[in-house]
Order: sequence, then structure tokens, then C-alpha cells
Amino acid sequence: MRKLLYIFICSMIYSSCSKNDDGDLNPSTDSIPSAPSLVYPAQNQLCIDNTLEFKWNTSTNDDGSSVVYIFEIAADNQFSTTIVSEVQTSLSKIVTLDKGLAYYWRVKAKSSKGIESDYSNISQFYTEEIPNSNNLPFSPDNVTPFVGQNFDGINTLDLQWTASDVDNDPLKYDVYFGKNKNDLKLMLENTEQTLLTVIADSPQTTYYWQVTVKDDKGGETNSPIWNFKVNNF
Repeated sequence: MRKLLYIFICSMIYSSCSKNDDGDLNPSTDSIPSAPSLVYPAQNQLCIDNTLEFKWNTSTNDDGSSVVYIFEIAADNQFSTTIVSEVQTSLSKIVTLDKGLAYYWRVKAKSSKGIESDYSNISQFYTEEIPNSNNLPFSPDNVTPFVGQNFDGINTLDLQWTASDVDNDPLKYDVYFGKNKNDLKLMLENTEQTLLTVIADSPQTTYYWQVTVKDDKGGETNSPIWNFKVNNF
């Protein structure tokens, strides 16, 4: 009887030690895979073909479990319009895309225990250009604030963004801002600056903003509509 009680107690201790308080995998025995790094196409690359072999570096995993890779290509840098989303066991994938378009890609690792890494950095690139055409600027990226960020006790806030163009054309920006995402106010037009200070002094309010980047050949690309929230003062 004592032997059975001892076995029961030991099994309970093992069970409690194998999981954390939230019932998740034990971080002492199960590790998070490292985020893969992208090799090709590289950031801001103008490719000479539209059939590309995407390559990335291996993810490392301290607990020794095997990993697969979640490989994604999108038409926008927020990945709201996904072109490819596949699970890969290798470190490369050949994909044929439309010519003369901007694409964005990223990869993350997932272990055989179901633990996922962070995504790699996003790389943006253009496929083989169409003769006598202008490559549009890449979609702007927000630098600050990050999407969905919450703020307390502020009156003003700096909006900052960045953008690039594979043709190295000079760029200008139109910046929109407001409380209604469907009716944003034009705050700056044809500016070369990449920072705007706005008044954000209404508590319990979500603010929205968007940037249009323009090159000197008439090409324009809109960013997604980003948002942040001001809480109570």
C-alpha cells in the first residue's frame, strides 16, 4: 500500500514539473527555435527573373527537436494579401511570380513539439521588370508608433515612417491622420520629411494614420492604415 502511494505521489510531482502553471510546455526542456534569416531575394532586390529560388538559413533548436519552416510571400508588407503560405522541410523553395511587381516574404520555424519561432525580418523585392516601365516605390513601413500601441498621458506624438524605391527615385510623401479611418485628414503633402508631430489629446480614442509614397515618375504606393490608442490621462 505504501509503495502504491509512493508511486502515485511521484507521478503527480513529475506531472506538475513537466508543465508550467499555465499548462504550457516546460521551458527547461522545450526550447523556442531561433528565427531563420533570409538569404535570397535580399532586401530591396531587383530580380532579373520572375521564377525565383527563395533561400533561407537553418533555424537552431537547443532541445534537439526537428523543425519545419512556414514560408510566406505577400503583396503587402502587412501580409494581409498572402500569395504563398506553405510548410517546407528544406531551406529553399522555387516560386514563379508575376513580372514587374513588388513582393514581401518571411519565414518562421516550427519544432516537432509545436513551438514556433519569431518570424524572420521581412525582405521586399521586385521581380523581373517589364521593359520601359517604372517600378513603383515599396509600401511605406511605420517606424513609430508600432501598430496598436497604447499610450497614457500624452498630448502630442511623433509619427515616423520609412520607404524605399528599387529605382532609387527621389521620394515624397502625403500623410493622413485622424480619428475616423474612413475619413483621414491630409496633414502633409509632397513632403520629403519622414516624421510628423500630431496632436493626440483625446482619451480613450483610437487614432489612425496612413502614408502615400510617390516617386518622380508618377508612381504611388499607399501604406496600410496604421493605428494607436490614447488611454486615460
